[in-house]
Amino acid sequence: MQAVLKRAARATVDRVGDELLRPPRGGFGYFKNHGPRTERAVALTFDDGPSRPATEELLARLKELAVPATFFCVGLNVEKNPDLVARAHEAGHVIASHSMDHRRACALSPFGEAHIADSERAIERIIGKRPALYRPPWGWLTPWEGKRLTRRGYTVVGWDVFTLDWQTPPPPFTEIAASARREVQPGSIVLFHDGRTFQDRWEAPATIEAVTSLIPALRNDGYRFVTVAELLRVPAYRA
Repeated sequence: MQAVLKRAARATVDRVGDELLRPPRGGFGYFKNHGPRTERAVALTFDDGPSRPATEELLARLKELAVPATFFCVGLNVEKNPDLVARAHEAGHVIASHSMDHRRACALSPFGEAHIADSERAIERIIGKRPALYRPPWGWLTPWEGKRLTRRGYTVVGWDVFTLDWQTPPPPFTEIAASARREVQPGSIVLFHDGRTFQDRWEAPATIEAVTSLIPALRNDGYRFVTVAELLRVPAYRA
């Protein structure tokens, strides 16, 4: 009975947190969830990496399709896979921060910035630049976390197209791509995942095939692909 009650309580907390703290409605006004609705431009974003083999395969596919992306990297995974971070940066993708260890507790706490600072240092050690784009773990953003981030010079990035590629197992890639295509509007920021925290290996065939299917479909719809920094017209990195 206790286990059942705990699961029910956790589900309630998750629902309330998603409603109040997560895009598109939550976040207390700190999130940038999309770019201008007047331009047929879209930004593909990838959370929770880098990882092997998912990020490796994704970088190869993006290169074939000549599409820039924005990678919101978890600091622990950055330290495990520095070569993938360097490779993505050298290929013209934007490296952004997704906290040090992807724990919601850090964003919920009114005290402490180590989860932000440690992640940016991990990224800076590899690419020589400090990120200026941040997406909080699970998309949960409290007003005090928003203040911490803006004080440090970050643009807090949300999304307006939320794919279900994170589920285990994920939906078929055809469903992921078709749903994203229906939801995309001019200026959309699309959320995918290329890793998972605390797992040394992460395979994401549904994500990779969905991206491969979605890109030509959106091009046929008249869209071009840009980084989040270009879409929002903000710096990708801080001086």
